[in-house]
Parts: sequence; structure tokens; C-alpha cells
Amino acid sequence: MQERSPERGTLGEARPDGGPVAGRNRELRITQIIVAARQTFQEDGYAGFATRRVARRVGIAQGNLQYYFRTKDELLRTALRAYIRQTLNDYAEIASRPGASAERRCSALVERIFRDINETDLPKFLFEVWAFAQHEPYAAELVDDMYAEYRGMFVKLLSEIHPALTNEECFVRASVLIAQTSGMMILSHQGGGSDKDHTEFIRVTKRAIKLIVSLSGQVLEYGGPLHSSRKPHAQGSSNTHVGVFGSQGHIQHGLLELSTRQTGKDVLDYRPTLQGKRREIKTNEIISSAANLLASEGYANFTQARVARELGILPAALQHYFPTHDDLLHSTISALLKAYLDRYVEMGRPSGKPALERLREIVEDVFEEACDPRVCRFAIEMFALAQHSDVTRELVRRIYAAYRAIYADLVREIDSSATARECLARATLIAAQMEGVATLMFGLPKQWGDIDRVFELMMAMAIRIAHGRIDAKDAA
Repeated sequence: MQERSPERGTLGEARPDGGPVAGRNRELRITQIIVAARQTFQEDGYAGFATRRVARRVGIAQGNLQYYFRTKDELLRTALRAYIRQTLNDYAEIASRPGASAERRCSALVERIFRDINETDLPKFLFEVWAFAQHEPYAAELVDDMYAEYRGMFVKLLSEIHPALTNEECFVRASVLIAQTSGMMILSHQGGGSDKDHTEFIRVTKRAIKLIVSLSGQVLEYGGPLHSSRKPHAQGSSNTHVGVFGSQGHIQHGLLELSTRQTGKDVLDYRPTLQGKRREIKTNEIISSAANLLASEGYANFTQARVARELGILPAALQHYFPTHDDLLHSTISALLKAYLDRYVEMGRPSGKPALERLREIVEDVFEEACDPRVCRFAIEMFALAQHSDVTRELVRRIYAAYRAIYADLVREIDSSATARECLARATLIAAQMEGVATLMFGLPKQWGDIDRVFELMMAMAIRIAHGRIDAKDAA
């Protein structure tokens, strides 16, 4: 994305006695600093952001930078706000372009979003700002406002394209569109895969988005049974779904349900002895606390000392199980991802149930998990960390490859005429749609409770994608 000068008034005005040249020089320097701050934020992460690194990138002394921005917080606030505002202004210009039909404006907006995801550094920025928003209230407000405005653009376009749809129906479709594009960004940058596979994935994603935009509400209805009410997890909820992060009875203890799993190191060392069982229990107790800490406090505050304090043990005792910070961090991420992978491998395994029913069960379970704020926070921290850690990035890519394979096998059973590349592209699209559910938390009205409608549309789309019926002409 091309850089543009941030809006005047958000950055401070030129000194009145400096003249027009001095004013222009000041604005240029401010723009350079803000661009450098945003790049530093993306590359070093919210945990590593420092004004001295920004000053070094601009080529000025830290004292000179503080002449323009007195504190790190002031600089970062301005940089985040400027880039978000620039992006939204670009999108709003496309969405409201005079003389073009709503269909053409919507298509142009989708094309621009695809370009930004695949050809610019916007994904790096979003992964990091998502994570930062979990810990900093002003960043959370910025992200909520950004997604509310972003979603509103699609709501308005959809209401123009389909005047008969209610505002609620347009809102649901817009939410699914954002989930699909966000999920595409996650899978494109975190999932790996060959260039040819990625090209096919982009092609089917565009077809699916066009389907959501163009078809009537009746065609996109799911019509299947809802096994439970899909409300975000909260204290006192009656939701009976038991996720990887534990049931309500386990939350108060701060433990994940990983008691039967071992990390890679323990698999090699494990022996069916009393001592081995005790080690397994303690290892998983550590992993459980570490996972909850990573989800709640972020990778910036993830330390062995902090995990040990949570467990009530000495750091030296924890190091007996995990000698280094990286051992503990990567074992924690690996254990949780493997827990999910094992869960969905089992659900997708050929059985007496038809492949379509198994696909529905996985999609429903993934949606249930994504409605748990702890799961969303963990995933968001993992995406941000993968930008700065080669080990985490490779681990995430391996898990996503295996996760896509589960969907691909189900698609192959459902549509035996599909080629291997078509099966993988459809599987990646289903996985992307479900991974994008995590972004539904951003910018939703505080009292909006119709999350079931979003699930129904996602389920309807997953079934259509699996069958390959994602062209408007295929609609019955």
C-alpha cells in the first residue's frame, strides 16, 4: 500500500513563525517518523517496539524524535491511527465511488482487499495490532472502530444490491465476508502451500465471496438443526460444549484439558512407570498454566518466572521440565495445536456417519471454539508471534497443513469428481472461513446476540464449498 501523509491535525501543526518551508519540512519529518513507527511495530512486534529503533530507522537522534512525539505511547497511538485511517479512507472511496453500480463498487472493494492481503504489508500490521488490542484499551478501541466501519461498508453495499434484505441480514452477510477475507489472510500468510495451490485457493475464494454477495437470502439458508446455542462463552453460561480450554468446572483452576497428552520431548522419555506418570501430569499442569498465561497476558509477558509464579513453584523446578523460555513456549503452542488437530482428526475419521455429517460436526465445533475469547486470544497471539519466530511459524504451517488435509479428505468423499487440487482449494477455503471467525469479536455491537445467524450462513457456505457449488448459476 502506498504511503500517504497522515491527516493534518492528528500530528501537530507547524510552528507559526517557521514559515511555509519550515512547515513543509516539519510535516515531512512527521510523516517519516510515523511510517517508520508503523514499520517498527510490524517487524519488531508490540513487545519490541521502542522509540530508539524508530529514530534509528529514520536516521535521527532519539532526542530529535521526542521533539515531535514526547512519549512512545503518543507515537504508537498516532502511527496506528494514521495507518488504519488511511486504509479505511481508501476502502470508503472505492465503496462510495460515484457513477458506479453497487455491484461494481463491491467487486472493486473486494479486489482491493485481495490485493492488500496478497501484495502489501497490511497482514503484518493486522496480525500485530490484533494481538496488541488484547492488552491495550486504546488499541482495542481502534480495532473495534476499524472493523465496525469496515463491516458497515459491506452492509451498505449489500443493502443497495438487495433492497429486500433487512439490515440484520446484510449485517450477517457482511460479517461472513469479513471472516472469509480475514481467514484467507491467515491461511495465505500462516498456512504455507505451493504457488499453484495458493492461486487456486484465491480463485475459489473469490467465487465464494461473489456467491454471498449476489444470491438471495433463501438460497443461502442452511436449514439444518442447531445442536446448541452459539453464544460467546461467559461466566454462568449454560453452554454444554466442552472445548480444549476446558469446561466451566475447569476454568477456575486455570487448566487445559491436556492431561493425556505429552510434548515431543516427553514422548521420547516416557515410560509406563509411576515416576513417568507423575512427570506427565506435572508436564501437562505446566503446559496448561502456560497456555492460559499466553492467552491472557500475551507473548510479551510470557516468561518462565511468570509461569512458575502461577504454579506456585520455583523457576528452577520448572526448568527441570523445560530448560529454556523457548522450550516452554514452543511446547505450549505445540501441545495446544496438537490437541485441536487430534480432536478434528478423530471427528473426520471415516466411520458409520456420512462425510457431510462429519464435516458439519467439525465446522460446528470450530465455531463453538472460536466463540470462546480464550481461544481467540491464544490464536491471535500465535499469529503475531509467528511473524517473529521461525520455530513458531514452521509449527503453525505444519499444523495447518494437517488441518487442511482433514477437510480435503472429507471433500474428496463428498465429491469424488473433484481433482486433488480442487479438493485442497475447497478445504483451504472452508478452513479459512472458520479461522476468520476469530475476527467476529471486533466491532460487533455490544448487545448483538444473533451469532447463530452467522453460523447458519457459514455452515451453508461450507456445504456448498465442499460440493463445489459456489457459482451463482449453481444455486437451486
